[in-house]
Amino acid sequence: MSAALDSPRAWGVVAGAALANVIGFGTVYSFGAFFDAMAAEFGSGRGATALVFSLTILLFFGFGAISGPLADRFGPRTMVLVGAVLFCSGLLATSQVHSLTLGYVTYGLGVGMGCGCWVTPLTATAGAWFERHRAQALGVTAAGSGLGTLIFSPSTARLIDAYGWRRTDMILAAVGAVGLAVAAVLVERPPVPRPTRAGAHLRAVSRTGPFRLLFVSGLLMSAALYTPFTFLVSFAKQDGVPAARAALLVGLIGASSIGGRLGLTALSGRLDPVRMYQLCLGMQAVAYLVWLLAGSRYALLVTFAVLLGISYGGFVALGPEVVIRLFGASGLGAVLGLVYFGSGIGGFIGPVVGGALADATGTHRAPILFAMVAAALATTATLALVDRPVEVRLDAEPAPAR
Repeated sequence: MSAALDSPRAWGVVAGAALANVIGFGTVYSFGAFFDAMAAEFGSGRGATALVFSLTILLFFGFGAISGPLADRFGPRTMVLVGAVLFCSGLLATSQVHSLTLGYVTYGLGVGMGCGCWVTPLTATAGAWFERHRAQALGVTAAGSGLGTLIFSPSTARLIDAYGWRRTDMILAAVGAVGLAVAAVLVERPPVPRPTRAGAHLRAVSRTGPFRLLFVSGLLMSAALYTPFTFLVSFAKQDGVPAARAALLVGLIGASSIGGRLGLTALSGRLDPVRMYQLCLGMQAVAYLVWLLAGSRYALLVTFAVLLGISYGGFVALGPEVVIRLFGASGLGAVLGLVYFGSGIGGFIGPVVGGALADATGTHRAPILFAMVAAALATTATLALVDRPVEVRLDAEPAPAR
């Protein structure tokens, strides 16, 4: 075992990864605060406006299938720097668009692909720097996204009220440039060997039953999760909740997720992380039921936000630990990137379907029911998982030429 593992240097990498997550997740998850302003300016329906967020999430997580292997080859610092350029350029370009169609390109490709350059690589990097305290390190890394949501969602709503959504994008670009520059200084390649046959290893992992279960559950969970991240603020305001209190609900999801990420990963050393992973999925289905019953009752909306935050935060933080327990840390960036690709697909589907259901029915109930059913199916998909290493059979080595 390398002496650098679990060292202060390793915790510095975690700090850099957490900071990048604060910037990326905080910015993207504050899209709900932009939703009504953009829909009003462009005269678009819920489904068309939600597609901006869907494309962003698709690339945010889906690009991990490419950025993970690239980080294994070129190192995480390069991916952060490339991502920072795309991210900041995307925000600045979005602040100048005069059609929603162009916004799909500037925000979806710029911000989504920019974040996608570092989200998967930094999660894999943080996990690979640890052995004894891996779960706790991954919890701190993942807590960055919850902290970002807590800070950015209400702050963005206030900035939009004060300066408008275009100038707010410019402010977020400036904040992102500073934060990501610091993160790039802190992160570095982990001291673990890369697989000698990375492509064969990834193909072999992807053919296993447990991997397919993780992929499907992540897809379904994301389809459910990004429905409230897109519509919770808008639905609450339509039900008569003041704009500031409605935006605070997304912040509460972020705040609660910090507890889920840190608390549940701290327990994973004593409890079966796979069973905890399944429990977090089941709690999300219960949370959506509370949202369905809440209506304009703010206390129930807060209960929903807290339940969803704790359960989704634990799910996200435990995911890399479950992948490592099942498939090992070698080549983690590529494997985790492929798992996150499923989350990206789900993140694309959820807001579009939710918006289409809201437009077609004229009510909130259909999108919320969709999220609840998707979360229940995600839970069911993982019930066959067990906490033991999966035998991964590589393709046979080619016979030597005669």
